[in-house]
Amino acid sequence: MIKNKSVAAALLVVCSLAVATSASAFRDIKGAEQEKIVSSLQDKGIIQGITKDKFAPDQTLTYAQGVHMVVRAMDLQVMPDFTTGSFANIPASAWYADSYRIAVQHQIPLSPDIDPSTRMTRVQFANILYKAVSATGEYPTVRMLINVADGKKLDQESNEAVQFLLLTKIAKLDEKSNFNPDRKVTRIEAAEMVYHASEFVQSHKPVQAIPENPAESVNPDQQTNISMSIEKANDQQNKVTITRLQAPNPGYGIEVDHIDYVDDTNAIIYYKLTSPKPGEMNIQVITDTHTSTLVDSKYKVTLKAVDGTVLPPTGTGTSVTK
Repeated sequence: MIKNKSVAAALLVVCSLAVATSASAFRDIKGAEQEKIVSSLQDKGIIQGITKDKFAPDQTLTYAQGVHMVVRAMDLQVMPDFTTGSFANIPASAWYADSYRIAVQHQIPLSPDIDPSTRMTRVQFANILYKAVSATGEYPTVRMLINVADGKKLDQESNEAVQFLLLTKIAKLDEKSNFNPDRKVTRIEAAEMVYHASEFVQSHKPVQAIPENPAESVNPDQQTNISMSIEKANDQQNKVTITRLQAPNPGYGIEVDHIDYVDDTNAIIYYKLTSPKPGEMNIQVITDTHTSTLVDSKYKVTLKAVDGTVLPPTGTGTSVTK
């Protein structure tokens, strides 16, 4: 009898935990991928549901919600020394007021005439998201044009934004290759785009190494030509690719010198720059050169140039022109 009571009590605890777990999840999310995206953004405080267990994925997004979501997803911060004008239609105490001010500080264009409760179109959201990503740094993209079936509906500025989001896989077209710029953007569409934008920024954000001896190391202005991207190689390792942007010719390369495992969660990849070998002939063409290495996925990676690294002046070295 005592044994049966113990079993019953254990089952009651398990059932209670199961109920508590399911109660914290949104019940109107469809599929594992959407659940992962929404859960990740919710954990970071970027989005929230309209009720405890309802996200309303198909509900359209207001301008206030869109601006707030983008600013938080890109982690844009207040610039204390930067003053902005006020929005006559936005109360200073509004929950999204700070996000509006931060957006304007980071040169994200917001019309003061648009009512924050207005439902955003897909192209309006794309323009704001593109500007927000650009505010975090400059990112190299493949120079190609993706065919958008309804691209004629886009003006030049919007086309630039949409092309960037498509090339970086932040946004996608429908099955007929339409972007549907004039359709109202839904909460789940916006969530998917800001999730992929956040992932893109985290894995491609340009890294500026801080030399231990500035007098002997890389010029800070030149150092911005080094960037890093991270992608999953397998369940245990990430592939870290370091790119030297806009080298004078293919003879100017970059190599991993060594990796310093600082502690159980942080690693520093030390790199060095290489120059053309004496007598080596290279076509004079601006080139991005790459190197990559594998790092255990548990480590957060940063870059640093080895002591004495110096970027050669642009255009030096033996070269050949076509």
